[in-house]
Amino acid sequence: MTLPRFAIVTPSFNQANFLEQTIRSVIDQEGRGVSFEIDYAVIDGGSTDHSADVIQKYESELAFWCSEKDRGQTHAINKGFERVSGTIHAYINSDDYYLPGAFAKVAKAFASDDQADLVHGICQKVDAAGSVFKEQISNITSLSEMVNLWDFWLRPKENWNFIQPEVFWADRLAKRLGKFDESLHFTMDFNYWLRGFDAGMKVRPLNAPLAAFRVHEAQKTSQRDASIRELLRGIEPYLLADDDRIPADLRTRLNQLAALSHCQIEHAQATPTKQVAQLLRLATMNPSLCQSKHFWKQFRRSSRRALVPSRYRAA
Repeated sequence: MTLPRFAIVTPSFNQANFLEQTIRSVIDQEGRGVSFEIDYAVIDGGSTDHSADVIQKYESELAFWCSEKDRGQTHAINKGFERVSGTIHAYINSDDYYLPGAFAKVAKAFASDDQADLVHGICQKVDAAGSVFKEQISNITSLSEMVNLWDFWLRPKENWNFIQPEVFWADRLAKRLGKFDESLHFTMDFNYWLRGFDAGMKVRPLNAPLAAFRVHEAQKTSQRDASIRELLRGIEPYLLADDDRIPADLRTRLNQLAALSHCQIEHAQATPTKQVAQLLRLATMNPSLCQSKHFWKQFRRSSRRALVPSRYRAA
């Protein structure tokens, strides 16, 4: 019997403090060589710390590794997938890690459902020291949910979005979608899954912890406004098209919320008084925004700052 093979890529740059844990979380998966095989590539972008030494320590376990200048994280991911092959694909950043037993659970999930294109599980959010402070499982099954940033991705408390390290996809989906979009700096994973739903991707949730996503000051996804700009650019073609996979009333609502998010980002450095003025102007142009909790949340926040200016620093 041919064993399932995981094609795993780790893009890395100056994360030596975390990198060894990431690598070991892949190569030490229980069941390797018995229940599944692993093709693993670590693509380092020419780190100036001791990342190359860490990788070289495990080179006998790797299908490929390099430490050289590249065009960024997305390019590194694509370069890695050119060097590995398998029936199940995933990438994991050099500050995150897989949990013990994750690969065996994922392999079993794919084996039990030959229609599944993507399997995801529970992701543990951990701090820099690796202490768990939250668990999250996504609840996205369709294109209309994927483009609904405000109810699934940008919720203030409990997000329902995918978190990259707990996502695995079938080789047939990888062949259908091709490479990750190298024009994207923050949301290449979101774009990939969005394209997957556009292509009819079938999702299977797995009610088990699979990976840990590390939250720390240096991580790239902390640049929230830039990330949201990329998310908005990604969904706009779907919101502007007459696509019956997205109900018309939902599409209207999402276009209005997109305008609100653009307004928030564009005027983020303005004085609170100017922010209030811009929100009122936007509501005048889009009256139904007044029915949105997102609008009123931002309006209350800016209004409080305008009324008590001594507590806030003006732009």
